[in-house]
Amino acid sequence: MSDYYKILGLSINATQKDIKKAFRDLALKYHPDKNMNSQESREKFMEIVEAYEVLSDEQSKNRYDLSFNKKIGIDKPNFSQSNFRWTPSADFDRFYSYENLKRQYRHEGFRGGMWDITEKSNSDLWKATMILFGALGLLSLFIIMKI
Repeated sequence: MSDYYKILGLSINATQKDIKKAFRDLALKYHPDKNMNSQESREKFMEIVEAYEVLSDEQSKNRYDLSFNKKIGIDKPNFSQSNFRWTPSADFDRFYSYENLKRQYRHEGFRGGMWDITEKSNSDLWKATMILFGALGLLSLFIIMKI
């Protein structure tokens, strides 16, 4: 079993807000849909989701902390005494889809970077690029015909 705090890059004193932010940042970075569906990104994403689901729920977080002696200041898990297990939720694919994560990220008030580019903006950029290349092609053709 992994150290969920280490996976999310957090300390034992992390708040629920810290856990949520760390999850969002890492989930968007390692989501398989963003990383050409590579096996490595799928495994990393599943680790991140597992860590988030355990630490974001107070009851399971307390159980996890007690199972691994986190509450008493020992940072090494005691694997022999731990009976802590995680299972993914039934609606895993729907809840953790890349589109849903992006939508949540935007909805929570985070702005900046690539998340501000909507699909429509992306499409408009593509059209503008094609028009520019077309115009350059016509200009080149005109110059060649004049010579």
